[in-house]
Amino acid sequence: MRKFLQFLFLWLLTVTLNAQNFSNKGTDFWVGYGYHVKMGGNNPSNSQDMVLYFATDGVTNITISIPSVGYTQNLVSGATPTVLTSAPIPKTGAQDARLTTESTVPENKAIHITSDRPMVAYAHIYNQSVSGASILFPTNTYGKEYYSINFSQVANEDLANCWFYVIATDTGTTTVEITPSANTINHAAGVPFTINMTQGQVFNVMGQLTGTSGGGGGGTTYNGVDLTGSKIKSIASGTGSCKRIAVFSGSGKISIGCGVANATADNYMVQSFPKDAWGKKFLTVPTSSLNHNIYRVCVSDPTTQVLLNGAPITYPLINNFYYEIPQSVTPYKIESDLPITVSQYIASQGYCSNPSSNTNPGDPEVIYLSPVEQNISKVLWNATPNFAISQHYFNVVIPNTGTAISSFKLDGVVMNPALFVVHPQDPAFSYLSYRLTSSGVHTIESDSGFNAIAYGFGNAESYGY
Repeated sequence: MRKFLQFLFLWLLTVTLNAQNFSNKGTDFWVGYGYHVKMGGNNPSNSQDMVLYFATDGVTNITISIPSVGYTQNLVSGATPTVLTSAPIPKTGAQDARLTTESTVPENKAIHITSDRPMVAYAHIYNQSVSGASILFPTNTYGKEYYSINFSQVANEDLANCWFYVIATDTGTTTVEITPSANTINHAAGVPFTINMTQGQVFNVMGQLTGTSGGGGGGTTYNGVDLTGSKIKSIASGTGSCKRIAVFSGSGKISIGCGVANATADNYMVQSFPKDAWGKKFLTVPTSSLNHNIYRVCVSDPTTQVLLNGAPITYPLINNFYYEIPQSVTPYKIESDLPITVSQYIASQGYCSNPSSNTNPGDPEVIYLSPVEQNISKVLWNATPNFAISQHYFNVVIPNTGTAISSFKLDGVVMNPALFVVHPQDPAFSYLSYRLTSSGVHTIESDSGFNAIAYGFGNAESYGY
């Protein structure tokens, strides 16, 4: 099952976050070579590769380095809007950057990306049939407290651990306190531990595997712990104040099949939002085609009052951290009195009540949502057809006030306002779920801020941001 995530080169403009301008366009980024199932085992194939993608709008000099091992790669973009692909990141020898198991001490493997002009960056870890990518956030957006958000760890292949990792991005000593929500390879659930890191070091945490189930004609399911709710926090130490960090969450391979033992699976990697990027109001829209979505509503304080469609949420609070809303086609309004964050999950074609046919293809995907109080006025992305991605979509949630809808454009052309549907849970907003007629570069924009996700499907493939 292939899912070459198709790098939506988003220019997220004028996003308000705590009275600051927050954008994924920048000149300084950090990332790690997250664990992939093909790295594991006694005889790993090491068939996966990791590459980086950059979207630029002018001549841009880009440097990719792994400072602690002396690795450097340089790229130069053209004068016109360009998408560049790096050479594969080293996966053997002295410059091997892979995070192959849980760290016992910080590792000198963090990948640093710098440029002389603002650009958009992505990381992509893939092999022929198991692939995942992440948008990267620039260093100026990093925070000091994070929570890992994963999913129930089941897969159709062994050694598919759930994981998260933290990168020290500031100079000097960064002290990090980690409290895993479940047993990891080396640490017990609920027991905090601290590590001291220097700039460019990464510490990888991997959940324990818990055995198998199923088998026979129904296929074997390989199970592991779910690290959702693990807390990663920079703290003050005797050598200085707490410093900024970057956190990524993911899995070596995971199925999202609503309990089906032999559901298809993919790896994934997502850069986590810091806690100060959480919000208090989210409006969800089902993804087109595979429209039965699962949601997790995450709270850092278990006393947080959460409303679902205007009424107190009735689903149980799991591990004092998240509510899971089962698969549904319902658009939701999710509100709270304290900051929360929401993740949206797409299951594979044929699972979780989604259809299975050539006209409704797709595969598992994880998308972190932004609250409506943080919004976007323009987005640029590249929806490529590579590896049989045949369907491209975007969802927008936009206020009904002023000329927000009447000024909304796709590729420079005003869209018919009649295409927008008033959100059934909040008449102050409307939404649009739209299928594009072609791959390639697209833009959406309005004179007012909006929330947007983009995603696409092929036969056992998908992407989403």
